[in-house]
Amino acid sequence: MHNLIKKEKNVESVGEIIRFWRHISRKSQMDLALDIDISPRHLSFVETGKSNPSRNLVSKIAHSLKLPFRHRNAFLMAAGYAPEFEEQAFDGQKMEIVRGALRRLLEKHEPYPAFVVNTGYKILMRNSGYDKIVKFYAGENAFRKYDNAIRILFSEDGLRNYVKDWPAVEKFLLARLWEEAASTQNDALIALYEEISQSRTSSNPVNFQMDPDLPLMSLTLEKNSRKASFFTMITTLGTPLDLTTQELRMEFLFPSDKETKQLFHQDMF
Repeated sequence: MHNLIKKEKNVESVGEIIRFWRHISRKSQMDLALDIDISPRHLSFVETGKSNPSRNLVSKIAHSLKLPFRHRNAFLMAAGYAPEFEEQAFDGQKMEIVRGALRRLLEKHEPYPAFVVNTGYKILMRNSGYDKIVKFYAGENAFRKYDNAIRILFSEDGLRNYVKDWPAVEKFLLARLWEEAASTQNDALIALYEEISQSRTSSNPVNFQMDPDLPLMSLTLEKNSRKASFFTMITTLGTPLDLTTQELRMEFLFPSDKETKQLFHQDMF
């Protein structure tokens, strides 16, 4: 299963790129040819290097295989064309309107935790609800030390020791992290998955216990008899036109019980 994550950094040919992403997408050569309205023979010639694809054909293949923008650029360059998508600095002037919209969403979610991350889970923005919950459970040192949402959750000096039913949460999140690494082929995310999976605390089978009153998995933190339970909503930006906006995601933590709601509204953190 792990051969779906590509570790080699060598320059790839057009054919190697197509075959790899067909494997990711579980599409046969015939399926892809039908999707992009060319003959299987033509596609075979492109994959074997006997035919050079036009820029339009490269774009159609990338769209059909759902390549992230970062990999569409690499695909275009491998075929001899200029990249299509720019990468803006998150703190740059062109992203000012986007940052303003994100800031408004984070503020509107108060008093509950919310934050903005990139594909590698680096925290780019956060609200005061996030600050309070991390400082209370993990402490000031961990709050200052970790700027990555996955690392602070998995680290022993972070939140890990305060997560209820940690083995189940760990297994669930590692599976999600692997799926994201495989689907995006993002270098930072692959490196993060490899780092985190090395420090897993258990490889034994885990039985997930569903809350009968909640139709999704919740995250529960507990310290000094103060327990807070959350479920998470993940949101992305619609119709992105560059690498930066496509790779942004917002995570909103909602209280999953009345007790957690009361803790926040009574400012107990």
